[in-house]
Amino acid sequence: MVNKSGLARRHRKDNLVGWLFVSPLVIGVTLFLGFPLVFAILISFTDYSLMQPYDFFEFQFHFIGFANYAKAFRNADFMRSLLNACINALGVPIGISLSIILSNLLLRHPRCSMLFRTLYFLPTICGSVVITFIWQWIFTLIPNFFYLKYGQSPFNMLSGNNFMISMIIMGVWSGFGTSVLLIYASMKGIDKSLYEAAMIDGANAGQQLIHVTLPAISPVLFYIFLTGLSGSFQDFARFQVMGSNKPSWYSIMPVWEIYKQSTSGGNIAYASALGIVLGLIIIAFSGIQFIVSKIWVNYD
Repeated sequence: MVNKSGLARRHRKDNLVGWLFVSPLVIGVTLFLGFPLVFAILISFTDYSLMQPYDFFEFQFHFIGFANYAKAFRNADFMRSLLNACINALGVPIGISLSIILSNLLLRHPRCSMLFRTLYFLPTICGSVVITFIWQWIFTLIPNFFYLKYGQSPFNMLSGNNFMISMIIMGVWSGFGTSVLLIYASMKGIDKSLYEAAMIDGANAGQQLIHVTLPAISPVLFYIFLTGLSGSFQDFARFQVMGSNKPSWYSIMPVWEIYKQSTSGGNIAYASALGIVLGLIIIAFSGIQFIVSKIWVNYD
């Protein structure tokens, strides 16, 4: 007969051991994610500023309601940064489309595919700041080449509307490797009998890609699109470096605006409100994607 008290003690011991193993992660998430998030939400409804004469943890704040949030939607720079983020997000479907085409080619012509996949993945393991400096040099070199050859340069890749085009090109290139590896691996896992059945029905390579490959890898495409869109709205480091730490109407991004508000004048409460607004926008876009995914994502 099973001893119930012994089983209960063993169950408690197993739970204790489990909590001990996960405790570093739980403590880390609580201290560096949970507490800052709650604190940011609280002070976003106050006038807290680093310039005020009280200590950080004295919590002597004045409650001002939704004033910071109202101010956020009247901030022309923040509204422009959201528009720039949407423009920057155009690079996500472009990168996915190129990754699908290239992965399909690598799968159909496997010779040296390992070498090419390694080369495509190299930008992913390089530092974003280093990559940004390299591309800054490239975008500066192109106009200089035209100037030396023709005596004039028809464009500047880092000014005006060209800035966002340059950042999209750089973003597609730097995120290309991860997308190719994920899509290539998912394509290799597709049942070959599906292609055989399609060939018997007379489907050509393009029809096989549209009606067999894309539905089969749609969960992976959804993951790449979801994370890519979220990342494009949080893009900051490469914009700051490429813009020489001087935000302009064409280069400002939401996180850059939040950083600017928190560092210039120490307006932490207002910066927290901007961060909350950005987070809610990302959550809203993600929710819309999950709803729309029911139409085109196939989990069978």
